Amino acid sequence: MHIPRLLTTTRALIALLALVATALTTMPAAAGPPSAPHSDGMLASYGGEIREADPRADGYRHVDTPATLRKLDHLHNDTFIYLIWDAPSDWDDLRAEFLPAAQRHGLDVWVYLVPPTECSPSRCSYPFTTDYLRWAKEIATLSTRYPALKGYAIDDFNHNLGLFTPDYVQRMRQTSKSVNPSLRFMPQVYNGTITQQFADAYAPVTDGLIMAYRDDPYRNTQRTDSLRAQLDAASAKLVPYGKQLYLMNYTSALSGTPMPPTPQYVRETTQVGAEYTAAGKLGGTMTYILPLDPADDWRNDNHARTGDGRLSLFVPAGVPTQPGGYAEAAQTVTVDPDGPHRIRFQQDDTYYNGGVSAGYHLKQLLVDGQVAWQQDAALDEAGRYKTVEVDLAPYLAGKTSATIAFRLYEAKGVTNFWVDTLIDDVETTGLGVANGGFETRAGWNLSANSRALLPDFDIHDPERATKAYHEVQQVYGVYQLLFGARSAPVSDDARRSLTAMADLVVRDYRAGSPEPAARRAAALGRAAKAQGLADLAQLAGEVSQQLAS
Repeated sequence: MHIPRLLTTTRALIALLALVATALTTMPAAAGPPSAPHSDGMLASYGGEIREADPRADGYRHVDTPATLRKLDHLHNDTFIYLIWDAPSDWDDLRAEFLPAAQRHGLDVWVYLVPPTECSPSRCSYPFTTDYLRWAKEIATLSTRYPALKGYAIDDFNHNLGLFTPDYVQRMRQTSKSVNPSLRFMPQVYNGTITQQFADAYAPVTDGLIMAYRDDPYRNTQRTDSLRAQLDAASAKLVPYGKQLYLMNYTSALSGTPMPPTPQYVRETTQVGAEYTAAGKLGGTMTYILPLDPADDWRNDNHARTGDGRLSLFVPAGVPTQPGGYAEAAQTVTVDPDGPHRIRFQQDDTYYNGGVSAGYHLKQLLVDGQVAWQQDAALDEAGRYKTVEVDLAPYLAGKTSATIAFRLYEAKGVTNFWVDTLIDDVETTGLGVANGGFETRAGWNLSANSRALLPDFDIHDPERATKAYHEVQQVYGVYQLLFGARSAPVSDDARRSLTAMADLVVRDYRAGSPEPAARRAAALGRAAKAQGLADLAQLAGEVSQQLAS
């Protein structure tokens, strides 16, 4: 670029600066994918990074930064929350490889540490382990070199309050903010922890809270109907302190549960998080361990005896039940009056303690409300399916139809005794049962008389991780269009027009109409291109294609 010689006057200097600024703004962008338009809210992915296939010389499988960023490029998240736990090399990988590359990609980063309860001699957040004051200092120092590093968080904070007292947390926060005042700290907690007393103690010494949603106190990733109420109640407790709540929704298996979340569950919970973020009700939302490599879909196992499906009758951990509580799957069947009438099925459960806690959970088969078979879960051999054959003649005499039901029944109430009952391969003689292999969700009526018991179909899907990624990709893409339109550097009228178009994309998507949403996204892309908004136009084109696929 030619530099003018006349620099002796203020006017000339101003002219030169204007020339340089113009040249810089018209230079072509660096190679690589465009960053997603950012919003004040956060659409994030926590964990699930891709690791190199082979260990390096130190014996560890390091984070595969290029592969991880390629998958994140297409997810439309604006933040990655980097877990330091899986290998002692994680901190060095962050500093030397991942964070510099993420910053070049326009991706914000948070550091995620594990608490003392998740540390062992072989696994912890290395190198500073449980010295969280040192972590605060080191993370803050790193953030001054890489401004893309926006904050840090600690997992299962509420299980470690003996260490994480308000005073200790205040010292952590003061340590980090003395180095970088804009660096944020947010602990991860669960809904039951967020009482007003907890908020009064910790909201003043943190920058918000991350709530991992699991339908507490009924620990599961099957139901979503309590999510909005829990978010509303928890957020309200932080409002007096000017702090916000952040949602963490499970996109892979939660320990102590019978099955990983389905793609539908992932879509519903991610949608609520993005919707609340767009409305300013949340500071952001983040997926929990969305597998960027589908081969790493932890605990996506096939629990069926044959095929892909089985029945699950589940009592979650830490959930009180009452005597007489039950969960069941029932079906009304046609009975051949000439008989014979027999049923054969396979059953198992997850209790392994050899009868120590007998008399609580009973597995049952009922015919028109009468118990035709039962087995105490604590007295049954666990870990393999057992064949059960029952003569139903005494229960079906003279009948042309009947209702059969598989039930998990609470003979006595429990306070913390989780069990999952497995039923599969139902075969009958003299009566017709539909979907006896539980390969679909048809044929059976699921019911329970308490939220503490969950009946469900566990249908293994080997493509679960890929489908979950696609669901998050669609939700985040749609809402990034809205955020990009809201913050577009154009006139107020043009911005209002773009935002109205993005609102329609969101509306159609939420209504379950992806094809109209795809067409509206394409139209938004054309409007953005006409306004000279290249990044927003490209994003709209990608979202349109993804919605149409």
